[in-house]
Amino acid sequence: MLKYELKKILNKKLNRILLAASLLLMVVFSIFAIGSFRAVDTDGETVTGFSAARIMVDDKNRWEGELMPEVIEKSVESRLAGDWQSTSDIIYLASKMLVGEFSDLDDYEAILSANSAQIASIYDTYHDNLRAMSEEYGDTPEKQAFLMEQYEKIDTPFIYEAYDSWDTMLMYATNCGLILILVISFITAGIYSEEFQYRADSVFFSAKYGRSKAVLTKICSGLLMATLIYGIGMGVLSAISFSVMGISGASTAYQFYQPYSVYSVTFGQMYGILTLGGYIASLLAASVSMLIASKTKTMSIAIAVPAILFFVSPFVGRAMPFRTFFSLTPDQLMNIVNCARIPYIYQVGSIVFRQIPFIIVFYAIIAIVLLPFVYRNYHKMLLK
Repeated sequence: MLKYELKKILNKKLNRILLAASLLLMVVFSIFAIGSFRAVDTDGETVTGFSAARIMVDDKNRWEGELMPEVIEKSVESRLAGDWQSTSDIIYLASKMLVGEFSDLDDYEAILSANSAQIASIYDTYHDNLRAMSEEYGDTPEKQAFLMEQYEKIDTPFIYEAYDSWDTMLMYATNCGLILILVISFITAGIYSEEFQYRADSVFFSAKYGRSKAVLTKICSGLLMATLIYGIGMGVLSAISFSVMGISGASTAYQFYQPYSVYSVTFGQMYGILTLGGYIASLLAASVSMLIASKTKTMSIAIAVPAILFFVSPFVGRAMPFRTFFSLTPDQLMNIVNCARIPYIYQVGSIVFRQIPFIIVFYAIIAIVLLPFVYRNYHKMLLK
């Protein structure tokens, strides 16, 4: 029966068009990601296109290795001598380590004016700034202790390897994930509403397994389609992009991009967290669209609700004063990069937890909990 339901989904012309279009968009976005690089080659010429990413990474990887204070000082000297391209990542990180997250100076080159003593003690300064972060965002002793515990997991001195491909893909994967969620919502909504749309409900309802196995099969087909669409889409995007740009920087600390992030992970791990969040969002969108479709028998409403959750909610959240509430809404699953930037932490009793692990686990549970309601709604229709 599962094979039959999948065949029904794929036999619909509109569904095939959507799947082909989404796959094409993944290819297009991967080309955009690759083409977004501009680099200066060894002859001093500006290069764009497919070779630019490799040229930039190779140039930056002259500094590959342990980022000791003396290496930072050498990169400062190189930057002052006119080497902007290869030193940009190190100069940015070192400047933020020096001035802190709360500095009034919007100066990403503060390290260039630092003296040798300041550079030599830069990691001490950084740890002092981390303590300041724990006091700023920890409004209870438990939160402060929790933040410091997380910050102590950050390994220093940092190990550097150019991470430009991962930095770029974090942005493109977020946008592509939203497109895939919209496609998933459309296709899964049609799994239930089409029985009423084509007046096939009476035949379906009178079938031997119409009240049990067939309903469960529809639910399984919806979840399977969500998994396949998201997995193949993100797989194509990642495979094309990384095969051209390379995977340099996969093990580089995410703190190079967000020096005061409370998440002590690498760029490769952050990309994995982002794609996991997108997958949970896909399952949630599928569950919600199937639930609404089984309740209303209307495909348009079933598509609109996930669209509101993931596309409209972010704009509402910016206009409303309830920051805590909107930091835990489903759209945050597709906003992992910004979630990692600000140390959102919450406390219930003596338990303190971070935003990203909570929303991933919470909405995975919600996606599963909604499925019995989908079954019950559709089963009720069969009995009417």
